[in-house]
Amino acid sequence: MHRFILCALVWLSWNAYGDEPAWLDADRSKWTDTEFRKVKNDFAAMLLVTPDTNWKEKWDTPPDTVPRFRVAKTVKMGEQIVVLTFFVNPKPDEQGNANVICGIKVTRPNKTVSVNERNIPCMRAPLVGNPNYIRLSPAVIHFIGEKNDPLGTWVVEVDVEDVNRNTTLHLQTRFTLMRSDG
Repeated sequence: MHRFILCALVWLSWNAYGDEPAWLDADRSKWTDTEFRKVKNDFAAMLLVTPDTNWKEKWDTPPDTVPRFRVAKTVKMGEQIVVLTFFVNPKPDEQGNANVICGIKVTRPNKTVSVNERNIPCMRAPLVGNPNYIRLSPAVIHFIGEKNDPLGTWVVEVDVEDVNRNTTLHLQTRFTLMRSDG
C-alpha cells in the first residue's frame, strides 16, 4: 500500500477527465461527485481506467513525484487496460488501524457478469502517514480484449467501503471494446 500527496489525485481527476479543478481544494465537502469519483462522510474514492500497463512503476515513486496516468475509454482486441481504485482518508479504529474493503463487478456488453467479487481487503493495516495521502487499492483489474469477448461497452462497478466509518462509495466507469481493425 503506497501513499501519495493530494496533488496526485488532483492531477488524475482534473487533467485526465477534464473536470473542473474542484479536487484542488483540501476541503472534500466541495469535491464534485461523478460516477467514477465520490465523497461521503469525508471519505473519498476514484476509479481510473488506464492503458498504462506500467502503472505499478509509475505509482512506486518517491512521494515528491506525481505519477502521470493516461486515461482509456476504448480498448482494441489484444490490447490491455488496467482499472485502478484510489481512496483518501480511511478512518482508523481505536488501535489506529484502517479497514477498507472493496467489491468489484464487471459487466459485459451482453449484460452477463465477467467478475463479481465482494469483501476484497483493500486496506487492513495501521494508518501510516497523513490520512489525506492517496492510497491505491490492491484490487487492480487487468483486462485484455480476447477473441471471444463481446464488443461494446463494458461496465466496471467498484464499491469502496470504509468499515470503521460505516461508509460505502459506489463507483462506476465504462470502456468500449473494439475490433483491432476498427
